[in-house]
Amino acid sequence: MLHVHFTGNDLARTRISGAHPLWETVLSVRALPTRSGRRALDGWRSRTRVRLPRSSRILLALCPHEGPFAEFLMRGEEGQNWDESIEAVVSVPKERLVRELAALSQLPAYAEPLAAGDPRALRELGGALRDYRRAAIAPYWDRIQSRIDVERSFRLRTVAEGGVELLLSTLSTDARWDAGVLEVRSPETRTVRLEGRGLVLAPSVFCGRRPFFLEDREGRGPAVLFFPTSTEFGAELHDHGPGGGRSEALSALLGATRAAVLRGAVGGTTTTELARLLGVTPSTASEHAKVLREAGLIVTGRTGRKAVHAITPLGVALSRLPSLGPPEPVRPGL
Repeated sequence: MLHVHFTGNDLARTRISGAHPLWETVLSVRALPTRSGRRALDGWRSRTRVRLPRSSRILLALCPHEGPFAEFLMRGEEGQNWDESIEAVVSVPKERLVRELAALSQLPAYAEPLAAGDPRALRELGGALRDYRRAAIAPYWDRIQSRIDVERSFRLRTVAEGGVELLLSTLSTDARWDAGVLEVRSPETRTVRLEGRGLVLAPSVFCGRRPFFLEDREGRGPAVLFFPTSTEFGAELHDHGPGGGRSEALSALLGATRAAVLRGAVGGTTTTELARLLGVTPSTASEHAKVLREAGLIVTGRTGRKAVHAITPLGVALSRLPSLGPPEPVRPGL
């Protein structure tokens, strides 16, 4: 069991992150070899394994599914772009690199130059991350980002309704909030005192079924707790290949009503709120949302008994097209 102790300052500094390209990339490497965990990723696994570049073998060696892994691969800080994150990885201090790789069991012979801190091997590691991302993450990034964005919207609603403590008490079935201490089910027994550093809560598609804690061992920033996005979002990577299966759904998007739904989903909205916006029944609003969801323009998840819809990057792009026109009042029944 992991015990994370909060002070008042830690509660004030707890926040929810958006999608981080390096974090999701590294976590996906850990999720790739296993059949356990989220079955919704099985389609992604089978397609990725077929086109996995040979350079990815070093990543698989450094990121086993269970036990210690090369945590320096997660050095990218919150808000950094992909290139900045890669630079952070390849500039890892040699002592940390050697320490973390020494803790891994059965490190293959081809990883020995990296384990010794060879600068050339570090540059090749950066190249391996880029190659892997192109094959395994880039084709799905819009959908991954959308799922994380909508999860973030859910959690921000929770904070608005009941504060950070309500957020922490409802984070996961594997986490429990008790008088200033967040208890997280974990294979290891560990106590962490944040002592004013705060905590970043990071929704993740690839972290697995349970929250995953990562402490900043260099004192560069707050600790991070990764937690799985709602299972509602898993089917999207499983059911469709990159960019597939949407042309018919997109053709159904004509009309002011669905344009209003699309704009209403910016920042997240419930079905009830959409119905109120459109002046229709909740079931009619739900049908409009279904068409947009099947087109990949919104994603839908649940928080309690509420269905919450959020716009995807594709939806954002489409909503800005002149052909949609400005928002207009919607008459019931349209």
